[in-house]
Amino acid sequence: MQKILAGMSVLVLLSGCATYDLALMPRGSGKMAHGVAKQIDKTVSITIDDRTYDGKFVYVRGGSFSLGTAFSGGQVVTGNAIGISATGNGNVLAQAADGHNLRCVFSFSGLSQSGTGTCLTDDQQLYDLQITR
Repeated sequence: MQKILAGMSVLVLLSGCATYDLALMPRGSGKMAHGVAKQIDKTVSITIDDRTYDGKFVYVRGGSFSLGTAFSGGQVVTGNAIGISATGNGNVLAQAADGHNLRCVFSFSGLSQSGTGTCLTDDQQLYDLQITR
C-alpha cells in the first residue's frame, strides 16, 4: 500500500512539472507558429514570425473565459462588422518586447493532457491553437 501511495505522489509531482507544446495555425495564409507552456510556473513563450511573446496562462477547471472583439467601418448609416469570439476554461496573456500583445483562450483536458483554442494578436491576426504534451 505504501508503494502505491509513493508512486501516486511521484506521479502527481511529475504532472506539476509538465511542459506543453503549443502549435498555432493562422486562419489566413502564413507560417505556423510554435511555443511552450510550463506547468510549474505557468509561463508561456510563443514565437510568431520573428516576434516572441512571453507571459502567463491560467487554467480554471470547470470555469470559462471569453475573448471577443468587434470592428466596424463606414458611415453612420452603413457599416461593416467582423466579430471574433472564443470561450474556454483557460487563457493566455503574453507580450512581446516591442509591446505587441497576444491573447489566447483555450479548453484543456487534464485526462488527455491536450487542448485546443484560439489566439488573437493586437494586429487582429487570428490563430487556431493546439496544446499537446
